[in-house]
Formats: sequence, C-alpha cells, structure tokens
Amino acid sequence: MDDKDIQNIIDLMKIVRHETIDSQERKEFDLSEFNPMEFRLPEDFNTVRPIVSVDGSYCFLFSFLGAETWIALFRVAITNYEIKIINGEIKYHLRGPLKMVNRFFVLSFREKVLNEQPRAFSLAKKDAEKFRTRKQQIFATDIMTYLEHKTLEKISETYSDCILLADGALVSRKDLYRKPIFDNIIDNCEKNDNWFAGVSKTTSSRFFDKFGFYSDDAFLKKFFDKKYPSLTYIKAPIQDFAAQFQQFHRHGDLYFAKMSENALKWFRVDVGYDGGELENLFSQIAAYSMVHMLPGYPIGLIEAHTGAKSVRKPKLKEMYEMRLIKPLKDIGLEPQEILDGAVDFDGEHWRSFHETLDLWSL
Repeated sequence: MDDKDIQNIIDLMKIVRHETIDSQERKEFDLSEFNPMEFRLPEDFNTVRPIVSVDGSYCFLFSFLGAETWIALFRVAITNYEIKIINGEIKYHLRGPLKMVNRFFVLSFREKVLNEQPRAFSLAKKDAEKFRTRKQQIFATDIMTYLEHKTLEKISETYSDCILLADGALVSRKDLYRKPIFDNIIDNCEKNDNWFAGVSKTTSSRFFDKFGFYSDDAFLKKFFDKKYPSLTYIKAPIQDFAAQFQQFHRHGDLYFAKMSENALKWFRVDVGYDGGELENLFSQIAAYSMVHMLPGYPIGLIEAHTGAKSVRKPKLKEMYEMRLIKPLKDIGLEPQEILDGAVDFDGEHWRSFHETLDLWSL
C-alpha cells in the first residue's frame, strides 16, 4: 500500500464522516414518541428478590463430514444470587454453588439419526440447512437455546419468589416451535410469583434506523445517555417494526435500559412477566448490576456466562475427547478416522488444506 492508497482511504472516510454522520447530528430529531422512565435502586436492599440466571454454550469435539455428523458438548450454567447487607455494605451472595449441566449430543443431517432424537433436533436441522456455510454452528446454536429454554422452564416450575433472568431476547423462531415452552415459563412464573426477563449482551434490532445510520447502542448512548444520567428504561417502538417479527414469536415487552449510572451501555431487556411491578423489576435487576468491572449488567448473567463459556477451555475439550475415543473405537471406527475427525470449537477441521498450505509456505 502506497501513500496514494492511504490518501484515497482518508478522502472516502471524510465523506462518511462529514456527509453522513455530521449531517445527521445537525438534525433536530423528534424524540417525543419515546417515554423514558427514570427509576431508583431499592430503598431497602433486604427486600430484593434472589436472582436466578441461565446461560449456555457449546464446543464441538469430533466431525464425520462424510456423514455430515458432529459430536458436540453442551453446557448450561445456572447461578442463584441474593443480596445481603454485611456491616452496612451490599454483598452479592451465592445461594448455592454454580450449577453446570453438561450433555453430549450428536448433530447430524441424516434422517435415521434424527428419527431417534427429540423433535427439536429435526427442527434445528431444517433451520441449519438454509445456510450454505457454518451449518453445524447454526444447528448447535439452535440446540443450545433449546436447552437454555428447557432449563428456564424447569426453574420456573421449581423456584418461587425470585427473578428469573435469561441470556438474550425473549423471542423464538416460529419454525422452531418454542412458544409452548415460553407459555409454560410465563404460566409457572404467575403461579410461583417469579418475575421473568431476558437481557441481551448485544442488540441489532435497528429500531432507530429512521433517525439515521445508528445502531441501537450508538443511538441510545448519543441521544439519551447524557440527558438521562440516572437509571432509565425506554419501551422500544415495536409498533413500527411488526414486519421484522413476522418470523418470530415475542414472549414479552421490549425495553432498553440503563441499569447503572456508570453503565457501559444500554441493554435490551425483554420483560416476560413482572407481576404488574415493572419499575420494581427494573429496580431490582439494577441492584444486581453494580459490579465495578461491568456496571449495568447483572452479576448473575456475568457469572453464568463465565461458567458456560468454560466448556471451551482447551484442557476441558481434550478431556472429553479422550473420554470418547475408546467408545468410538468400540463401534468399529479406526484410530485414523477418529483423529481425522478432530475439530476446533466451532466444528471446523483443525487442518484444512488451506492451513497445510500456509504451514508449507513458512
């Protein structure tokens, strides 16, 4: 790359900067359609409900591409926190050890295999087939969310008087038929006096496109962050975007919330059931969102994410691979077939021809 190329890049970036962003910044946006609601932390932290959080992850172990078949390990992590006041200080206290449920599954595009598995696998396979690449990752993600949703369903049935937090939005693809699971979760929450919400790490809903080329995060930070420095929630303008949700079931009302005065960002919060106490729900979630390193995001989901992602630690992956080698040999697979089936975390071969060529070229 020479100086001429660099200058060309700079000239084009000036266009982006001055003709797009600056021109939008000068507009007088009418934000009257929004009704930001400020709220406070609980007056008495002793009255805050426990918060139970769920997150999941997966790791591929082996691939048998001739059969379009993968073996994957799934992990669902569950945290159960409460707030205690000790010597006048707020402390987050685990009401039990971090729970992690590990399951092996075969992800296969072969009908004979799918016929032996729950319906969720056939539905996930149909969804994954729509993609030309990364099919196994789409398949695995659909199964992972299925396991998370079933875990939430069980918790909603067995726990009471708590806040149940899901990782991510409370939406489901219609063709995956998850609506009965969410209906059960919400029914159970009503019976057992649980509140239910989902908090998304990232959001790409594009609800604010009509105001210019702004992502959700950029728009909220730019136009609401300074104006509303305290805790605030805003209901999303969902009525203007019904077409976006034609393929989805929504299982609650959609909000964006700033849950700490020092929040790193506004988070999308889907409220499935609040028992008629919406402000109190946000207030209590915010009470768990005062972690100094990640202000504005609930500690239960932080720890659940950390636990779930540990399934991708190399040593753990290797341990589970070793556990599978002998059973795979016992069904007649040759050692070389098993070694050739070793894949990375996302189900891709460790040694593609491209990687071999790169090594040869060193």
